[in-house]
Amino acid sequence: MPRIALDEDVGRAGDGCGKDRRVLLRYVTAGASLARSACGAALPLGTHADGNALRASYRAGVVDRLLRPVKARALSPLSAALARHLGCAGASRLTLLGLLVGLAAAAAAALGAFAWALGLWLANRLLDGLDGEVARRLHTAGDRGGYLELMADLVVYVTLPLGAAAGATGLLGAEALVTSPWTWPLAALLLASYYVNLGSYALLAALLEKRGRGAAARGDPTSLVMPAGLIEGTETLLLVALMLAFPTLLPFWFGLTAALVALGAAQRTLWAARTLGSER
Repeated sequence: MPRIALDEDVGRAGDGCGKDRRVLLRYVTAGASLARSACGAALPLGTHADGNALRASYRAGVVDRLLRPVKARALSPLSAALARHLGCAGASRLTLLGLLVGLAAAAAAALGAFAWALGLWLANRLLDGLDGEVARRLHTAGDRGGYLELMADLVVYVTLPLGAAAGATGLLGAEALVTSPWTWPLAALLLASYYVNLGSYALLAALLEKRGRGAAARGDPTSLVMPAGLIEGTETLLLVALMLAFPTLLPFWFGLTAALVALGAAQRTLWAARTLGSER
C-alpha cells in the first residue's frame, strides 16, 4: 500500500486510495476557508480533527483532560505508522478491530479466562485510543466514525460485565469464583446505571444542540458538547480492569461502579436542571 505523506506543507502526496491528491487544497466557500485532506475530506482551516468525534467532549473530565496530551504523545509514533500503512480507512478498521477484541475479552471472561480477558480489555482500550489518533492524522474524522466508535464502546461496556458475571459464577462450566447471590442482581444494577447514564448525556447533548449551545456554536471539532461526569474514560478503564484482575470481588466492583456511574448521571441531571431551567 502506498505510504501517505502527512506533512501539510507538501504539495502532493499518495493518499493510499489509488491516486495522488493535493494534501491541502485551500478554497473559500461562503466566507469559510476549507482544507481538503489527503483522503478527500473537507475540513475548516484552523481546526483539528478529533477521531473521538462523539466521545471526546463528554469524556473531557479532569483526569481525561490531564492525560489526553500524554496519551497523544505516547501513541504518536504508533498512530503515525498506522496512518501511513492502513490508508484512508485505517481508523474504521481499528474501530472494528477494537470491537472484535472487546467481544473476545467478554468471551474469555465468560469462560473463566480472566487473565486473557484483562489483556484483551487493555488491548481494546489501546485500539480505542489509536483509531482517533489515526483519524486525526488522516483528517478523516467525522460524525460517522465517531458514532460507530461510540456504538462499539457501548457494546463492549455491556458485554464485558455479563461475561465477567458468567465466568465468576461458573455459568458456562468454568470454576465458580463467586458464590454470592448478589452477583447477578448487581450486574443488572450496573447495566441499569449505564442505561441511565446514556440518557443523561445523550438527551442533554440533543437539547444543547437545539438551543444553539452545541459543538457548532462553540466552534468545537467534536460532534457533541457534553458536561463531564464523575466516571470518564480513564476511570472506566481502571474499574473494568479491576473487575477482571480480581474476579472474586466481582459483586463489590459491580456495586461500586454502578454507584459511581449513577452519581455521574445525577451530576449531569442537576447541572441540566439548573442550566436549562434558567433559560427562557
